[in-house]
Amino acid sequence: RDLHSFPTRRSSDLGLRRGSFGLSDVHFGLLGMGFLLLETKSIGDSTLFFGTTWFVTLIVVTGVLLMVIGANFVAERTKTFSFWMYAPLFAVLALLLVVPRENVLSFAFGGRLLWTLLVVPLPVFFAGIIFSTTFRDAAQPSAAFGANLIGAMIGGFCEYLAMAVGNHRLSLLVMIAYLGSLLVLVASRRSLRAA
Repeated sequence: RDLHSFPTRRSSDLGLRRGSFGLSDVHFGLLGMGFLLLETKSIGDSTLFFGTTWFVTLIVVTGVLLMVIGANFVAERTKTFSFWMYAPLFAVLALLLVVPRENVLSFAFGGRLLWTLLVVPLPVFFAGIIFSTTFRDAAQPSAAFGANLIGAMIGGFCEYLAMAVGNHRLSLLVMIAYLGSLLVLVASRRSLRAA
């Protein structure tokens, strides 16, 4: 058969969208960026607390997975998104920024383990609730998920900034990413109301 005789599918048939990023896409992109930077910071902190071993990877992955499961559990029971969901996220990020890591190093092994399993990945819990509740309302979930992956890729590139500013100060970049996400989401909701 001739190649031209095969039926062609339009991008709209495939659930794809043409055009540039919208405000919603930027929101999900910044969430992805913040998540990957959080993971990098968690690995850096855990390495400081326990040394560079396989145990660090085990702790970080376990902590992140616990927080993601918990976030999905809470988001499933949360009916609507609220901008107040950002408040505990910023509070925990500020806590992780101001608590000296030397203090955590002075804890016994069990205390460091609990801190690394529960407190260090805690922002992932709150960010996961934000992601899940806003993703549920996304007009085009495939585009939102794609934007989130692109944001995670950008966050991966931004990991190298830790060499210039220090791993501990990556919290500031994470805060900027999530603050940008909040501001873009506010602008997106306002533009929807105005339309």
